Amino acid sequence: MAEAQTSKKPAPVDDGNYDKEVISKFPDLELAQVRFLVNHPEVAKDIKAQKLETLQAAIKEHDMAPFYELVCADLNVAVDQAQLASMRAANVKRLAEIDAEVEDAEKNLGESEVRQALLRKFEYFCQIGDKENAKKTFTAVYDKTVGMGYRIDVVFAMIRVGLFFLDHHLINKFITKARELMEQGGDWERKNRLRSYEALYKMSVRDFAGAANLFLEAVPTFGSYELMTYENLVLYTVITTTFALDRPDLRSKVIRCNEVQEQLTGGGANGTLIPVREYLEAYYECHYDRFFIQLAALESERFKFDRYLSPHFNYYSRGMRHRAYEQFLTPYKTVRIDMMAKDFGVSRAFIDRELHRLIATGQLQCRIDAVNGVIEVNHRDSKNHLFKSVIKDGDILLNRIQKLARVINA
Repeated sequence: MAEAQTSKKPAPVDDGNYDKEVISKFPDLELAQVRFLVNHPEVAKDIKAQKLETLQAAIKEHDMAPFYELVCADLNVAVDQAQLASMRAANVKRLAEIDAEVEDAEKNLGESEVRQALLRKFEYFCQIGDKENAKKTFTAVYDKTVGMGYRIDVVFAMIRVGLFFLDHHLINKFITKARELMEQGGDWERKNRLRSYEALYKMSVRDFAGAANLFLEAVPTFGSYELMTYENLVLYTVITTTFALDRPDLRSKVIRCNEVQEQLTGGGANGTLIPVREYLEAYYECHYDRFFIQLAALESERFKFDRYLSPHFNYYSRGMRHRAYEQFLTPYKTVRIDMMAKDFGVSRAFIDRELHRLIATGQLQCRIDAVNGVIEVNHRDSKNHLFKSVIKDGDILLNRIQKLARVINA
């Protein structure tokens, strides 16, 4: 469970020397994770109290009046009106100072100084958790920004706002905008950062295959520490690739990836990556009883308490059990149910129930012979299957062409 960490805003500098390597961490996504844990029904009371204290400290430090109201609504508790009034007064004062800077820059200075002042206003709204005003100020900042790289940085900030509130419409809108800007001349570093942003978004909307490819590309050149730690990157990489990749690709891209293995071998800070390493090894080495134990442990200890993975942990768990069953059954024509249950460390009734579900939905090509207690595997003829798929898709395409021809002729 991530601790919230406050981040000091870099001092304003001239636009020509605006340090793109010093990336503003606002809005702080670690704080969004703390908010998620405070509202989680399964977090222990002592941990929840600790997280709430961290959240309150950050809110007071940065005078986060809009965010404070959201948190109170989440917890269904009364707003401390004195605290809220004090924070709002601080917000009004700071915004008045920035507006004065904008006015002075417009009258006495150049476009670069105006842009810097507007950027400070935009970042302040991000800092205090005011999504609506951040969206409004973005347009003014973007229009005043000339350099392509700086425009992309502002778009990245809006993606972080979307991630902070898990506003998928906002995230998708600005990821699309970032891609368009990259095509017009984004540099290598920012293209690498975009991979991390897009991978995190894809994972949050259950596109594990898309996220896996992007995470793998991000691992060797990762620099988006405003999004996540490197350990979390490795966690997300392992989680998505085991779900999305076939065994040969998993071996070449993950098992033999030096950057991933270096982190897994080290175990991460406080051993946080040890269960992830054991999970990957158990799955790849076909130790299915250990794999089930590690999958259940990650599900109960990590996935449920991660704001990006929490909505999908049941879907992920079912998908990985399916992949494990498929991997186990592939070499055989017939398998005894009791032997399969023993290999997976579960009861025969559990295996019988799981396989019934997967066979009924067409996810497994096999048949259960309950009389003899065996599973008969129907290995799909790949060439015949591909031929039928081509014929089917061809018929659909021809029908569409005929409909289009009729419309044109009419």
